[in-house]
Amino acid sequence: MNIKNVLTLKFTGIISVLLVLFSIFIFKFSNSYRETTFNERLKASTENILFKILDSNKVNKELVQLCFEHNLNIFPKQILLIYEENGSIFFKSKDIEPAIDTFLKEELKLKNEINFVKSDNVYVAYNYLHKGRTFTVITSAIDEVGSLKMEALEISLVTLVILGIAITIFLGRYFAEQALNPIKEVINQVEKISETNLFERVDEGNGKDEIAKLAITFNQVLDRLENSFKLQKTFVSNASHEFRTPLTVMKGQIEVLLLQPRTTETYIKTFASLLDDINNQINLINGLANLASANANFPNTSYENINIIDLLDDCVTELAKNKKYNVILNINDILENESTLFLRGNYVLLRSALMNVMDNACKFNKNPTCNVNFNCNNEFMTITVIDQGLGISKEDISHIFESFYRSNNIRHIQGHGIGLSLVKKIVETHQGKIIATSEIGKGTKMSIYFPNINSFDNFII
Repeated sequence: MNIKNVLTLKFTGIISVLLVLFSIFIFKFSNSYRETTFNERLKASTENILFKILDSNKVNKELVQLCFEHNLNIFPKQILLIYEENGSIFFKSKDIEPAIDTFLKEELKLKNEINFVKSDNVYVAYNYLHKGRTFTVITSAIDEVGSLKMEALEISLVTLVILGIAITIFLGRYFAEQALNPIKEVINQVEKISETNLFERVDEGNGKDEIAKLAITFNQVLDRLENSFKLQKTFVSNASHEFRTPLTVMKGQIEVLLLQPRTTETYIKTFASLLDDINNQINLINGLANLASANANFPNTSYENINIIDLLDDCVTELAKNKKYNVILNINDILENESTLFLRGNYVLLRSALMNVMDNACKFNKNPTCNVNFNCNNEFMTITVIDQGLGISKEDISHIFESFYRSNNIRHIQGHGIGLSLVKKIVETHQGKIIATSEIGKGTKMSIYFPNINSFDNFII
């Protein structure tokens, strides 16, 4: 069932229930008012007759009897019985059922007045005091006019409910369709968008109501999809280039080698070059695998409490194996609270990220030296890697964390432009942040911020 029909049914159901309840209330209230009014009129009429009978002569009593016999009284089929204190009948227009007569007399011993309805007959019984004498009065009549009015009201209310439900169904479908038209329009616009025109956007209308918010959300999704497609195309293009160029070079070397017999020294030199190229391709493949894992937020990654000092020592020790590199570690502002030195993370990923930053600082530096400064406070820790290398231009620094991006002044140095994009993803996965500042010819500073274990879930820079 579509939304329009669901909305129509719900709207009709609610209005129908309200109409029925309102009609029942009106009918019950009107019927109650009719009964009360009729009882009061019946009692007033009876007391008028009592006055004529009790305060007048016998002629009036016989006249009243005659009026009842010929239905000349106010109410049709009215019955009146008046009993003396001793239970004898003072006046009787007509007999009533003995059971009802007995019931009313017994009830009057407990109450002053009884109102009772049976088979459309309304009974009113009460004790009437007149000149020191107490009379028991029982009167009965049928409210024919009131009953006819109630029947007419019932028919009117039922007709009104049926007509109201029919109108509600019509209006419900109309308004549901009107309410859903903007959504249909959004759907039609979205259906027209494919991978070939991801730049198209949905009309956001007034930008305030729920439909506008839906359109805005669609546009935000489309923005992310468009960026993802662009990244994918860039990734494929760059990856293809990174693979194709070395393979073309390797193929050329082999073809030249096969043109004629070579000396052993030439073979060895060529194979060594090919081995370097193969290792370079392996590093590229590993980098791409790590980048793909990073884009998937490192699935199946386990976390533990890591001592940052131990991690930094490990990175510096590993980089020191390259005898050309000189990494100087400076530990500053260590607090007495040891928990400020621990962070929650994955040791292998963090080690890879920090070593990558330190390796870049040494590699892109005529003097392969860098300083690693560590500071911490009660909430977060800062690792700053500073070099005196080539530096990065203002135009390039905003792109250095993009996959495959390489500054123009370092294209002569071997690399693929994957490292820093992977570093940024690892840092952000650990709720951290990395900021790069640089100046051409003076060097680069990479500042990495991590929350310690005390503020890991609430860390914001």
